[in-house]
Amino acid sequence: MWTLTLWLAVFAAALLILQPKLHERSKLLSFLCHFALAVPFIALSSRFLVNDTSIVHVAAYGGAALPLKYRFAATWAAREGPILLWVLWMSLLSWIWRKPLSGENVEVEQGPSAHQLRLRLVHGFSLLLLIISLTLDPFRVNEYNWLGQGLNELLQTDLMVIHPPLIFLSYSLCLHIAAISISSFYSSDRQELDSRILTVARPALFFTTLGVGLGGLWAYLILDWGGYWAWDPVETGSFLPWLALVVIVHLRTRPGKVSDNIWMGSGLVAGGLAIFATLVTRSGGVWASSVHTFVVNEGGTPPSEVFGRFMVLRDGSAGVEVISYLMIILLFIGVWLTMQRRTIRTSKINQNGIYIFAVPLLLATFAFLFELEIYSFIPVFIFPIVVYLQLAFDISNDREEENRLPLEWQFPAAKIVPILMVTPIILSFINGDVFFSLVCLIFFTPLYYSVNPTKQWGWASAGIMLALSSAWAGLVELPVAAAVLIVFVSPWLLAEEDKTKSTKRFNITSRRDQQRLALWATVVVSGLYLILTLAILLASIDSINLTAHELYGAPFMLAIALAMFTYTMRKEQPKTTLSVALAVLIVSIALAIFAPEWLGSDAETTVSEYITRGSIAWISLPMLLVTIAPMVNEVITQIQRKSKTSILKRIPVGAHVVHLGLILLMVGHIFTTTLVNRGDASHRVSLVQDEITINGDYGFEFLEIILKDDGLEVGDGYVGIRIAVYEFTENADGTIDFTQIAIVEPGMLRFDSSGTARSEVDTLSRWHGDIVFIFDGSQANGLMQQATTDGLDSIKMVRVTIYDLPNSHLVWSGWSLMLIGMAQIAIVSKLKKSPLSLEESHMEQEE
Repeated sequence: MWTLTLWLAVFAAALLILQPKLHERSKLLSFLCHFALAVPFIALSSRFLVNDTSIVHVAAYGGAALPLKYRFAATWAAREGPILLWVLWMSLLSWIWRKPLSGENVEVEQGPSAHQLRLRLVHGFSLLLLIISLTLDPFRVNEYNWLGQGLNELLQTDLMVIHPPLIFLSYSLCLHIAAISISSFYSSDRQELDSRILTVARPALFFTTLGVGLGGLWAYLILDWGGYWAWDPVETGSFLPWLALVVIVHLRTRPGKVSDNIWMGSGLVAGGLAIFATLVTRSGGVWASSVHTFVVNEGGTPPSEVFGRFMVLRDGSAGVEVISYLMIILLFIGVWLTMQRRTIRTSKINQNGIYIFAVPLLLATFAFLFELEIYSFIPVFIFPIVVYLQLAFDISNDREEENRLPLEWQFPAAKIVPILMVTPIILSFINGDVFFSLVCLIFFTPLYYSVNPTKQWGWASAGIMLALSSAWAGLVELPVAAAVLIVFVSPWLLAEEDKTKSTKRFNITSRRDQQRLALWATVVVSGLYLILTLAILLASIDSINLTAHELYGAPFMLAIALAMFTYTMRKEQPKTTLSVALAVLIVSIALAIFAPEWLGSDAETTVSEYITRGSIAWISLPMLLVTIAPMVNEVITQIQRKSKTSILKRIPVGAHVVHLGLILLMVGHIFTTTLVNRGDASHRVSLVQDEITINGDYGFEFLEIILKDDGLEVGDGYVGIRIAVYEFTENADGTIDFTQIAIVEPGMLRFDSSGTARSEVDTLSRWHGDIVFIFDGSQANGLMQQATTDGLDSIKMVRVTIYDLPNSHLVWSGWSLMLIGMAQIAIVSKLKKSPLSLEESHMEQEE
């Protein structure tokens, strides 16, 4: 009976694809179809709420002993539930934006409109998810009354109830942005394209920030990470769409006109990275270094690169999901390549190219209907073929040479086959990493199809960053990176000098040039940082390279701080701004070289022969601190600004609140992550009962051990330790006076059904930051056995891990400010339906 809800949803999705404007003909039928898409998730969650163990999925992850909220959260604990949750979000968003967005033509002379194409793409993705769900069979009957181990212990928290749904909502918003980009391209409807994309991108950035931040809060308060961020692959994967959204919402502030290709391409990037982040999470065994291993395929091991490990997973129902997502990413790349080709063609776009998006849907349907492990027969070369076929639709529409614009300079042998087929295949054979080859292709194609590649410095910079970051991360060998780098700089090496170009040069002491540089920075720095992060993630399949993230990310934090400082100082003398910035940079370098230990914590811990954690922190910290005051002044100035528009309706106010929050968060990140070595044994402290042990700036006393078996919300038992925390002062005679400031109780929950345990972290909040206490789980069994045989009084010594995190409050206050500002921007931009006044237009440009 419950499986019928899936078939009902499939029928509803198919109807909405065929009739995307159904809401105009019958509002009731349209609403029922959209609601039908949500029904499978509602049905599955209802089975968890009543603990219906007649369904295998519920028997595996539910449990009658679980609190009601955790039973509900168990719905998305495995593969099946999140897919149905994703369909629910996609259905809700398609209903909210069922009417034409800004500039979407309702009627067109030939072919479907951008509005229709957008809705069909969204419903098509929902249909694909439903077909995948059918292959997974979430309502499979439990014929043998089998019971599993229940919900993973680490997931039995309040944040499990809200964090995953928010992440999937953010991914749904990103995919809707991609649908806007694709529909705009194939319909040739580019009117108000920026407003159309920003309509979705602004709330997407808010929900992504909220979801990722709640994940950090989960790690900070519940898990025994000792911090909010650890560059875990799943964390990093969810960070990539966030960076893409940051680029999108700042495209309007970038000096000069932003081309339609950039707007549509950025939408494709956001959607593609959302799919990629899902792959990171749901391809257990590929990123073996991740602690997020709740969804695992036992076959997902050995190959040394990401694409090879995905191919290991291609068999069975899990493979249908993984390969479907991979094909969507490849199709997005195909749209991008076709888009670049159109920059030098004058003929109309062949709308039939959009039908290639039916390929993953058809293959998933065949895999389900005929019970064939169809993906196991798909060789690796099908992926470039899928991309090539997408362009073939466009190529067949304009073979005549007169449809090609005259080029100022082009690469030798500028033909379609070498660039799209030969180049990525050769790169893949040389370096053995398919994803690296694909990203190279993405960045090289705009150069290849440009009227004049020497003017495409942005794409060349992206290619150079990819080559350098991949070499730094160990993703490719140095000779391969060098070869790629040479390819991207070749236009400037081979092209003849343009003697007619303007003699005007960039002047760093010019106010105009300083501000142009500052306004370019957000887009350029965020984009290049995205490339760096992606390269490190692809290289981190067997071990997390936290040091690489922190070391290579520090210059980007410095660049953002410099840009914000320069912008907030726009009313001052340009030479003054430049002098202050240079002085701060000199101080940073001096402190990084000569005084890295001044920052305390683990500042003296070395990450290489010449670099310590303190050195990394000093690269960006002074500039960030100097930027806080002018940024606060900027917020106050925007609030006090005389305007007919109320404060709450001014986008620049919200924008600068976001910027201030980001600066504070980055300062907090340096003190709580960069300067803390989670693996350092000095943080593990042995405490003797009734004796005060001094560690750092505090004294700690082990008072007693606590054992509980009853009255627990979750778990079968609890072991914890009660610790008194003291401040101390040293007297002139050498004696020490202690003042008790708190009692903390870190511990561990025991789960007998799975034979595992979960750390229960305790945090002591002080005005300057938090102190995190983590019970050393390796001693738990020994303490329990000793307490059982000899009594609690026999336990005289325990171990606890202690992290003193100064300025940790800046992380959460900065995150909160960012959310407040983003929410204000999203709401105001939604309410502004009438044309903007001149003043409002200028204010929005300042965003």
